[in-house]
Amino acid sequence: MAELSENLRQVLVKLVPAAVFNDIMCFAFYDNHPKDEKNIDIIIGTKKGEIKEYYQRDLVGKIKLDIRPSQIKILRNKSCDLYYLVKADDNLIILSRKSTVKINVRLSNVRSYDISDNSCSGQASLRVFCKDDAVPIIFTDNFDKPHELSESFSPSESDESYPIISQLKRKLIEAKYSVKCNEKTYKDFLHIRQTVAYSAYKKIHPNFDGALSMDQTKEIASALKITMQTPWIKVYNNKIVIAINVKNLSKETLEDVHIILHSTTDQSVEYTTKLFTPTDYLLHWEEKPTQSIQGNIDTAIVVVMDVDELKSSVVSNISFNGIIYYMKLGKEYVLPIGDVHLSSMDALAEEFDAFSSGVMDTNSMLAVLASTEKTDLTLRHIKQTNDERLSLDTFCEYLHMDKVLSGNIAIHKKSPYHVLNGVMIVLHGIGYSNCYSMSVYSRTPSQVLTLIHYIHDAVPYTVIITTPNHKITAKDTTLSEYNEDILESTQQLHNYQNYINSITTRSNIALKYLDQSLLKMNESKNPVVKSKVGSEIDIFAGGEQAYLEFKKRMRDEANVAVDSTSQVIELSSSDEMCVD
Repeated sequence: MAELSENLRQVLVKLVPAAVFNDIMCFAFYDNHPKDEKNIDIIIGTKKGEIKEYYQRDLVGKIKLDIRPSQIKILRNKSCDLYYLVKADDNLIILSRKSTVKINVRLSNVRSYDISDNSCSGQASLRVFCKDDAVPIIFTDNFDKPHELSESFSPSESDESYPIISQLKRKLIEAKYSVKCNEKTYKDFLHIRQTVAYSAYKKIHPNFDGALSMDQTKEIASALKITMQTPWIKVYNNKIVIAINVKNLSKETLEDVHIILHSTTDQSVEYTTKLFTPTDYLLHWEEKPTQSIQGNIDTAIVVVMDVDELKSSVVSNISFNGIIYYMKLGKEYVLPIGDVHLSSMDALAEEFDAFSSGVMDTNSMLAVLASTEKTDLTLRHIKQTNDERLSLDTFCEYLHMDKVLSGNIAIHKKSPYHVLNGVMIVLHGIGYSNCYSMSVYSRTPSQVLTLIHYIHDAVPYTVIITTPNHKITAKDTTLSEYNEDILESTQQLHNYQNYINSITTRSNIALKYLDQSLLKMNESKNPVVKSKVGSEIDIFAGGEQAYLEFKKRMRDEANVAVDSTSQVIELSSSDEMCVD
């Protein structure tokens, strides 16, 4: 709070307790409106982000905000209802004061505000100017929502900005309509995609009634065999993982293998299908880079969806009829699977938690791999005197991680609220004692960066961590033993320069054609065409032949560009870092 005069200080001491005085950031005296009989003397904002009301030095009302207020103003509407306008940096909060203090509106990224009557209506309005918008937000009489543009600006107002506002209003309405149409199209597409497989199956088996047992489904397709009775479900990293073990009984490769889930409640659900094969490697599973299954190979088909899909459901549960879709020798096949039902209570049950038993099995490891992203890192231990060898025990001790399955794997699972919760690391040596490779499995790349910061802060050793494509070189001879060879590696990349040039050329062709169409519209005698000049361009104004020639030029230019991308360029490099 700024320096106060002695007179003002004495007034404040009489209105608030002495213990609160040094905590005041801003204040406003109550206006004692004749139509409002509330017992309030002063409203203050504190350093703790609280708005408090005092009457005869007694606290009569308060509310906790997550900002430190710098200014408080008293507002009233036509009904003389009491509101508080609270300013803090670029945040603006409007509080309503009826029986208690409540948040009415919260705005961020605010540049300035004013209270004025620009329309000369006899009632001042609150206008808020945001940093990223030239048009102010104008609030209603109850300070609960902004005026619509049609309410704030009318043709009767002789405001020089009205033409601009009208155009912006029209564009806003068009954008809202376009967004609604696109959202509806997207939802329809999801629903069609999830039902198309069932339509195909019913065409092949018209007597299918939706109640097919698992024993019957095993006899339907001879190429793909389901080797488990029901899909197993695990929850990890805020992801729901549904897996089905299958085996390709044929010698041919099955391609484009996906699980298609159809909600029995007509709810569209977003999910991802991944394929994993069992291995003798310490992680027990390896993700396949393609959606194909080779002959006589066991595979786990995994569906990964967000837990939010349960939250967004009105009844907090999801029921699916599922099928496995695949292609064999160019022909499409579908295979029904057991029904899947999952509710919010199921997601909380121990049997669905990947670590509920305390012992990690292969299914739990599959859930971890399916719900995370892999990032490879290289660690260099710059050893000092008395430093112990870097090992997985080091990370378990200082980062509070737990070993699982083998001596090379650790997972952070002690606290669900920790930023590293769910992160799994796999530590390997790469040939010499002070350099290691580490694979990090995380929900997001930001968790990897956080892990690096935690290693630097918590582990009491000097560890340099980079991605594998970075090499380090010492600046002096004392650390020369850590020098790494800067290997020249070549990488073939597609040359997109010609494609970029093609985009520019096609843009110029389109602009020229639009200019010619506009000229034809100006030359037209048709009043309907004349009325469109300035608002839209008729691409058929030059006639059908001109339009077909334009399409051919655009198509030919695009084909040339696509063909040119087959050219490759060589890129040689290895990023170098210096270590002191």
